[in-house]
Amino acid sequence: MSKHLRYHALHGTTTDSMVRFLHEKSRRTMRCSTNFWSEEDPLDYFARDRKNGNTAGSRSSHSTINGTTSEQEIMLWYVLLVQFGHALSRVLTYETEVSESPGYKVASEMLTNSINSSVDPCVDFFEFTCGKWKAKNPIPDHKTRYSQLSIVRDKVQAEMREIFESKEVFPSKSATALKAMYRRCMDKDALNKIGAKKMIERIRNFGEWPMLEENKWRAEHFDLTTLLVNIGAVRGVDIFISNYVTIDSRNVSRRLIEFDQGILGLGGSTRDYYLDREKFGEKIAAYRNFLISKVKLLHEDVSLPVNEKKIASDVDEIIELETELAKILVAKEDRRNYTEMYNLRRLSDMQALMPLVDWDRYFHFIAPFSINSYLASDPQILITEIDYMKRVTDLINSTDPRIITNYAYLSYTSSWGGELGERYEDIAQEFSRVMYGQKMKAPRWKDCTTATMSRLKYATGSLYVQKLFNEVSKNATLEMINDLRDTFYNMMAESDWMDETTKARALEKADLMLRQIGYPDFILDNEKLDDHYSGLSIEESDSYSEMMEKLSRWGIVFSFERLMKPVDRNEFDINPAVVNAFYSPTSNSIKFPAAILQAPFFHQTFPRALNYGGIGAVIGHEITHGFDDAGRQFDAVGNLRDWWTSDVKKKFEKRAQCIIDQYSGIEVPGTGLHVNGKLTQGENIADNGGVKQAFKAYRKYLKKFGEEKRIKGLEEYDNEQMFFLGYAMIWCGHSTTDSLINLILTDNHAPVKYRVNQVLANQPEFAAAFNCSAGTPMNPTKRCAVW
Repeated sequence: MSKHLRYHALHGTTTDSMVRFLHEKSRRTMRCSTNFWSEEDPLDYFARDRKNGNTAGSRSSHSTINGTTSEQEIMLWYVLLVQFGHALSRVLTYETEVSESPGYKVASEMLTNSINSSVDPCVDFFEFTCGKWKAKNPIPDHKTRYSQLSIVRDKVQAEMREIFESKEVFPSKSATALKAMYRRCMDKDALNKIGAKKMIERIRNFGEWPMLEENKWRAEHFDLTTLLVNIGAVRGVDIFISNYVTIDSRNVSRRLIEFDQGILGLGGSTRDYYLDREKFGEKIAAYRNFLISKVKLLHEDVSLPVNEKKIASDVDEIIELETELAKILVAKEDRRNYTEMYNLRRLSDMQALMPLVDWDRYFHFIAPFSINSYLASDPQILITEIDYMKRVTDLINSTDPRIITNYAYLSYTSSWGGELGERYEDIAQEFSRVMYGQKMKAPRWKDCTTATMSRLKYATGSLYVQKLFNEVSKNATLEMINDLRDTFYNMMAESDWMDETTKARALEKADLMLRQIGYPDFILDNEKLDDHYSGLSIEESDSYSEMMEKLSRWGIVFSFERLMKPVDRNEFDINPAVVNAFYSPTSNSIKFPAAILQAPFFHQTFPRALNYGGIGAVIGHEITHGFDDAGRQFDAVGNLRDWWTSDVKKKFEKRAQCIIDQYSGIEVPGTGLHVNGKLTQGENIADNGGVKQAFKAYRKYLKKFGEEKRIKGLEEYDNEQMFFLGYAMIWCGHSTTDSLINLILTDNHAPVKYRVNQVLANQPEFAAAFNCSAGTPMNPTKRCAVW
């Protein structure tokens, strides 16, 4: 019911736990250049050989004939001495042309504390750039991943905490509501006192929950439609089938209701945990123990007797049901052909396809009164997986209604995750320890800040922008976006594998790509901001659960009412306080929230090498998403349309298959898994294309403005080398092994090490910059490139 976004984000989810029953909210609250060294000279060899752990003598040699130097050799030595003089002059010049500006000092400190110079950059550039950073920045006990991105997000989180805890009175009602929510979330004593009592009262009002009160269960009272309404009307929870309002990808001027397959309690849309018990049996056991512990606490909170054997049996039945569901889910990596998933039907067709649910009655209770006429018109809908709908109907028909009821209400409890008190958090933490390697709970203020920031994105963004954002960053980023887009435009125009028809359409798409930076202007107008949240009334006297239910129901109503309004292609629908970047295929737009426009990705006074390697590569990444395996299926204004000639499409698929095979060949040490090249292909295409664009754009900058000054303490690195260091530095990070396994199974991004090493190994300019010998890991004999 909440809006479904098919965005491609630069980074994956920041939520450590993927367990649905653990979440605070429903799972739906939810894309060959010339080398700088044109001549090789002795000093260049010496400088670069030191980085490779060699000596100058190992790379240079001279010959004599019978111990006598020939005239040709004399001439050769004369030339070399002249070159040596030029090189010495260049080195001495660089040694004096060093900047000590504030931005350069920050850059020097960051890189000095990151680079491990004992590692050969031609063997493992990620470890070379990030080795010291990892040693100095161990994973905090309350996290399962830690990275440069984490540090920036932690900084934003701490800044927003200070705002939420301030005594300042905000003129905006929505901003005031954020402060009220934060305070209620922080009131541990109140939450501990209430526990699950209010939630169980709500479930009792719905009907019978046999897992909790077996003696009250009456099978003849079972009604699947009523059950789905109960869990979905206010909290937005669903089971078996997801439905939400989304943009019609073949007519992006309107929205439709879309029906999609459901997700699993463990791993979301990833089936491996359920289907490979030999490898992931420990995870399933931890999941089982978590659910059993949770149900026992629910009994205790309302003074019901605890029958551990019965509870374990009920949980086993739910896990078995989810296992059967996992068998019929379409794998995430097989859901990348949007044309195949586009099935336009009528609401009455869904009724015929899945008659177990009275869909008219369902939407009568779920949707607001204001769209009754729309629903009565038998509106067009989208069904993404028709075969799944048939199979899940058979599964429901063959499952005991008692098990379905237990499954539904246990799913419903997930939407109360942050509202039940510390005992529930403790059992969730024990699960996370086994599942992800998380050693301890996060501080309460971190959880509450994250939860509050995610509720009202524009109110959060308004506070962040007004208090913390530097407007200069917005203009500078726009300049870089235009620079990168022009570079990509030229790359595409010069491509030799596209015919003129497809190329013209691709250039049109690049030309019409929208650029959205920072925030939408209306959020700085308190009246307009509060008008956006009209219909939402958060009172200081509300309990935390009341606030959450008001927010959830408001979001559902807001989403459904958008069915009656035209789509605004220029809508900036991302939280400005999010540290990430996005591409939206249905609007053909790239989006850069305010919070990402800071170090290490960008700083106004950084060397341009770091800005191009940082935010420049991010910009290039998002631009390339418009032309990856998924984005290429949408045209210049975002409509799903096949605009490629068949011959060029085959060439694209061949180039993309090279990327798929290349990444699939990467075995991740310690996990027993390979990177899923098919699942990650879109992000890998974007990573590779983004760096290529950014490097070309930076070279263009150097040609126009000349060489940049070097960074003090790092004078040995020239401008091009510094670009690649800047790119690698933004990915510095590490994970627990268990978290890394989960990422490989569930995330459409490759692990960070390969977002550096594999990407740069595909760039011949990198090998030239660091003088990597042919056949070394960072200068392979075979490379892949789509763009």
